[in-house]
Amino acid sequence: MKIWIVHAFTDRLFTGNPAAVVPLERWLPDATLQAIATENKLSETAFVTPTGLKGNYQLRWFTPASEVPICGHATLAAGAMLLSELEPGLEVVVFDTHAGALVVRATPEGYTLDLPKKQRAPWEAPGELARALGVNGFADAFVAEYANVVLESEAAVVNMKPDIAAINAIIRGPRQGCLVVTAPADEGKPYDFVSRFFAPGAGVDEDPVTGSAFADLAPYWCDRFDMESVVGYQASKRGGYMRAIQTLSSVRLLGQVAVYLRGELDPSLARLANRVDEHPEAPPRKKRRARKERQLPAIFEAPLLPGMDAPSAPANASPPPAEELRPPTSHPAPPEAGHAPRIVITGK
Repeated sequence: MKIWIVHAFTDRLFTGNPAAVVPLERWLPDATLQAIATENKLSETAFVTPTGLKGNYQLRWFTPASEVPICGHATLAAGAMLLSELEPGLEVVVFDTHAGALVVRATPEGYTLDLPKKQRAPWEAPGELARALGVNGFADAFVAEYANVVLESEAAVVNMKPDIAAINAIIRGPRQGCLVVTAPADEGKPYDFVSRFFAPGAGVDEDPVTGSAFADLAPYWCDRFDMESVVGYQASKRGGYMRAIQTLSSVRLLGQVAVYLRGELDPSLARLANRVDEHPEAPPRKKRRARKERQLPAIFEAPLLPGMDAPSAPANASPPPAEELRPPTSHPAPPEAGHAPRIVITGK
């Protein structure tokens, strides 16, 4: 069972958004898939299985906390590994997902990913959300795949220190706790807009680079700037760039990938598939032996003095009268009371 860790939407390691890609021959139980994703501790783990058709796979995404309905960077990473290492003769791979058919193509500049274009609807963001983000207000707000708010400047997005718990409580709906924050880029920058993406509702406080969020933002900025394509920069700690072109029904993202790790998962994962939720078994141990009193050899037994071999009285028995108390026969009897010893003095 192979595994890759791929840094997506970047041309160099330790930037972009890391995703694990795990190709399977057949689906494992959901509990096992979730356990693998939780153990990976990456924003997403992508699992792919063949459908039987050439270049066609089923694809599912898991965060460390739950399965998600769509993930752009993990789809790009999965497509890149299939096209470059598993089926290098292909130029296109199609994924059947909960979000519909997603297409990844190999190009001289990297890989393209087609994501569905969601209808954009205006949204009046609540004032408490501005306080949670630490900003004075919003220039615009809308809802597509996610809730999106627009700030006035790039600096406001970069310097923002949001209250993650408050975002999770304020943003409701099907994509609860998921928020995109964006602004136009400063003059002279090599990109058109900047963004950040927070997803505490999916178990990820801040995602490094988010393809599905770019699918919301690209049509908005293309319409606002009157451009056919735009370049965006996600201002997370890792950072990443993406070029996007909008069509009538989809958003085509162009990105690169860098492979960080190639490895294998232990085959026992498949054998233990139905035991993920059980506690591990304790190692066998020997049965405890009953404790016995230690018997001393006969040579260490102290012999009783004459007269001391009488049976002991019960604990609650009254003491015998004084006249019955006699010293052992091996001792001389004391002189009787009233009779002083006779002392004889001899001399000249």
